[in-house]
Amino acid sequence: MHKKLTNQLIGVTSGRNFRELGGYETLSGKKIKYHKLLRTGNLADLSPFDLEFLKDYGVKYDVDFRSKEEAEKQPDRVPEGAKYYFDPVFSEDLTNSSKSINDLETEAEKDPNFGFDHMLFAYEDMIRSESAQKAYRKFFDYLLANKKDGDTLIFHCTAGKDRTGFGALLVLSALGVPLKTIKEDYLLTNITTKDFIDNMVQRLKDNNMSENVIQSLRDVQSVHAEYINHAIKILNDDYGSINNYLRDVMKLSSADIMELRRIYLEN
Repeated sequence: MHKKLTNQLIGVTSGRNFRELGGYETLSGKKIKYHKLLRTGNLADLSPFDLEFLKDYGVKYDVDFRSKEEAEKQPDRVPEGAKYYFDPVFSEDLTNSSKSINDLETEAEKDPNFGFDHMLFAYEDMIRSESAQKAYRKFFDYLLANKKDGDTLIFHCTAGKDRTGFGALLVLSALGVPLKTIKEDYLLTNITTKDFIDNMVQRLKDNNMSENVIQSLRDVQSVHAEYINHAIKILNDDYGSINNYLRDVMKLSSADIMELRRIYLEN
């Protein structure tokens, strides 16, 4: 399974967690088209080579879920020919993916579960907050506008795992991808960013950080099945199902769902 899913990586070397959603199979047996939908980390550090690669890949839409502060601190390097869309899920980075070690150290020192518990809270806010709901609804507007074959839409946050992961949960659900595949795609972050996490942990140990801080930072910078399971439970408990959330909160009509599947699924 891991080898197959790792093939979702597209070969960007100067960014973290850049991967295709093309190739995933739906419950009806259709597959998502390639060169239509990429989920990624931020685009601030892209090399000239990778910018050219993404241009040639067909990137025409860059949807940025980050806060104003994050986007100003590390502005995207947008491939030539692509349009940039600022679509903040939160007014500040509630996932803490962009926070420094110093910002988290005080809280984490007192509580080894601080990072884990805070991530559960962030997912609750992604589902329930008005700003997040507005951002994800706008995301679907961009998805519906991406009609031309070979035109690719990138959606991302800072690490490409939480705000982006929930966005992927929504769009993959709308396309009819099984929940099992959606969870596997979500957890793929831990494989694609393993070197980044290992290096971070080693730096923390070299700086004599406590185990509590290391655990919290690991929980913030990686994903856990509990995070996405918590999100799915809230969607089911509060809204009845993911499909109900798409219809009632995202305001996607049956015609919208059919159009999304026409745009993104192979015939």
